[in-house]
Amino acid sequence: MTLRGKLNLPEFVVKFDGEGGRSYEGNSELEEKVVDLLSHLAEVSCVIANNNEKKAMDVYADLISMLYKLPMFVSYAPITEGKYLPTAFEYFFVYVVARHVKDMNITVKDTLQQVLEKIEDFNHIDTIRQLIRDYFYSIRDVYEALLETPADTRPGFNFTSLVSHIQLTSLMTWLLQPASYDLNYLRVAALLHDIGKLFNPRHHVQEALDIMRELENRTANSCIKLGRVKGLVVSHHGDFESIISKADRLAASADRLSDLVNEALKNVGKEAMECFSKRREESFDCFDKLGREKYEKLSKELYIKILSYLLPEDIIENDEAKVFPFIPEKVERVQRVEPKGRLLGYIAYIDFPGIQKFIFNYPKIRDMSFASMLVDFLVSVYPFIVLDTEYSKRTKSRLPAEALLSGYGGHSYIVIRKDMCEKDCVSEIKELFKELPVLKDLDLKLSVSVSDFAYEDYIVKYNEMWDSIKAQFYERYLADFEEEVYSVGLHRVCDNCGVRPAVDKDEEEYLCRRCLEMRKLSKTRGFMSKAKSTYSLKLDRVEKLTPELTAKAVFGDNYGEYAMEFLAGYTKVDDSKYVSLIKADGNRGSVIFSSSATFSDFLDRSFRLDYGVKKAFYETISELADKEKSANSGKFPLTSAVLSGVLYLGGDDIFIITPAIVSLPFAVKLFERAKQYTGFTFKVGIVTVKPDHPIQFAFQAAEELMENSKIRPPENVTRKEAEKYNKTSIGCVVFSSTLASRSVMVSELKKYKRNDYSYMVVANDIEAVKSLLQLAKLYDFSDVVGLYLSKDNRQKVRERLRQLEDIVGYAEQRLDKPNNFLMVIAYILRKIAKSDEGYDKEVLKKLVSRKDGVSDPTREIPLYDYYFMMKNFRVGVG
Repeated sequence: MTLRGKLNLPEFVVKFDGEGGRSYEGNSELEEKVVDLLSHLAEVSCVIANNNEKKAMDVYADLISMLYKLPMFVSYAPITEGKYLPTAFEYFFVYVVARHVKDMNITVKDTLQQVLEKIEDFNHIDTIRQLIRDYFYSIRDVYEALLETPADTRPGFNFTSLVSHIQLTSLMTWLLQPASYDLNYLRVAALLHDIGKLFNPRHHVQEALDIMRELENRTANSCIKLGRVKGLVVSHHGDFESIISKADRLAASADRLSDLVNEALKNVGKEAMECFSKRREESFDCFDKLGREKYEKLSKELYIKILSYLLPEDIIENDEAKVFPFIPEKVERVQRVEPKGRLLGYIAYIDFPGIQKFIFNYPKIRDMSFASMLVDFLVSVYPFIVLDTEYSKRTKSRLPAEALLSGYGGHSYIVIRKDMCEKDCVSEIKELFKELPVLKDLDLKLSVSVSDFAYEDYIVKYNEMWDSIKAQFYERYLADFEEEVYSVGLHRVCDNCGVRPAVDKDEEEYLCRRCLEMRKLSKTRGFMSKAKSTYSLKLDRVEKLTPELTAKAVFGDNYGEYAMEFLAGYTKVDDSKYVSLIKADGNRGSVIFSSSATFSDFLDRSFRLDYGVKKAFYETISELADKEKSANSGKFPLTSAVLSGVLYLGGDDIFIITPAIVSLPFAVKLFERAKQYTGFTFKVGIVTVKPDHPIQFAFQAAEELMENSKIRPPENVTRKEAEKYNKTSIGCVVFSSTLASRSVMVSELKKYKRNDYSYMVVANDIEAVKSLLQLAKLYDFSDVVGLYLSKDNRQKVRERLRQLEDIVGYAEQRLDKPNNFLMVIAYILRKIAKSDEGYDKEVLKKLVSRKDGVSDPTREIPLYDYYFMMKNFRVGVG
């Protein structure tokens, strides 16, 4: 077994092949999945292209590319049926396939509805969905293997995964070979050239040849002929340089940073230096002999040294950086490499100014849900379509799917080849996005920044590129990018947003142009498309689930008018259950991404984050569905509500609306898994309100709570000590009678969290929240579902809340009295001494126990935190 480990960031651990029971080298079962999947993709390509070889190869190249972009095209749960596409990236997936076999006829003059309908009109959407349904778990297994396998096994080079290196190689193939008839054969070869490294890192070319031979045999009767592809794959390490070998060399040099590693090696010892001086088989043997412990230590030391050469001083000096051991403490001076070859392509950074303002402009969850999907569509899918359409006019070619490098959180990166432009690419690309009808109808504008991406001999490093993009950010603040300002006049104002002039009537409301457009589109998309879709969840067997069936059973065909009540888990129309808003964001995301060594390093972190969060959600929702199935005879009211309540789940930005009763255990399980799969920690705010509460204000409250929930190291703490403060944390507040808004949340926190003493921690370590739920027997979904279905559930929750409610009442009466905090502590201690009930005694002990680095019982106790957490269950049962 070859010693190889992938340095995963930001957790800064080396994950070795074979660790945790998962081994890729010599894994014949996984290899069979790869061959089976690739041969099936060839069959699907021929079906979609009606056996036209050229078109089928075009489709095949983009289908394979999408395997490497799994986080972008897969939903948070695989969808098997449904007329409409609930996520932006499903539109992207359908578009990149459909454009090869159908004249999409999308123009920059089209309205948003026309663009969406032209994509939805593709007659092979069911074929694509069946592909995902039948091969979802194989696709996931293959993607994880590619993400966890380093492109180069040597320490110092092992921080880039195969998935990033292969995509970059294919992208460079496209940049190097303009207007080639065989371009998509070249792309397929580039996308498969290193597939053998998964199973045989020492002899990966021979392994790739074996895979290509088997693939060629299985596709012999298909319209796709892979002989040329096989030859290109085999020759990519041959004696003569080809387009593939040149692209591979450029992509590898961008990620290996050999000069920096060689410089760093001067200080790591003779033993390590010797391994780097050897080639091929001898090098593998040398590192095997070095052993795991030294391999991991060397991997970390070299990476820190590399970053010290690359990172700007402001990143290292950022106070948030001290919790990450991989960020060096000082900058080393290194001469910047100047490219000498011709410029091949640019990268466009598409940004959506005022994203939160746009999404939460709408009081109805139906409109808000569509708005959140639309943001991703407008910053990634639509710009790709605009650029692809323009590019095909000018060059008779298409943007490869790989060109959309990343797209979530309100921004995207898209690579453009230089031959698209006539003179000045930067201004020409920016000009394309001005005065687009799609944006004009919604009174929106996108911010577009453009930077050099790749030269014949050099791929620009991430921070160099980011500096260039940031230098153009001043454009975001020009009046041109602000929303339109309306004059004060005698016009009717929109009943929805209360800002713009009303232009027409929709049912009983007079709406402005933007709100009218959004209302029209949200009738079938956003929340409605999520509710109408059929999801595939993995329980004891794969289970199909359609939320609409649950909604109709309670509210009838008009369930869209009761969206919030449905999301609260109502079992009857006159129910009284509350709904929770879970708002979460990754801790220190800007520091994590800005400290990337290369663009592939950046992509690895973003791919792992996006994929890991979605995987965590899928496993958590499947666990909930499994418990509901067992307890509720195959009915899924809670699962259906959570699936329909996802507003956005991309990257580290998460917003989900759930029934109150399940929000806390769902959040704890979700973010425990997310930390395990991504290395990121999260700050989480959970605000619980009545379903008729204004959703925009509740969101503001959840966001404010989330920001306050972050665990921060004390001032002047050392870097080593600061690491332990990088934890996931949860704040929870229930609003029963007062309005939840940002200002109210600020005043509520000030009321209970004071400088000299505090009855709220707010930044509760996720482990403490989990411990409380386990103590209350409300962590396991079986117990939560049982409580939801129980006839005496109110009494059961009251028993869990009683002691906390009593102490809260005692504290409320003494908030402004001298020594009130000590009086409350004394009261709690008396209660502990008197109590005979195990739960009561233990929960009160938790209040006054010292929590390292988070809480000090001499000045701070989580009284209101625990009270609101238990109250969440109380209002969750109605």
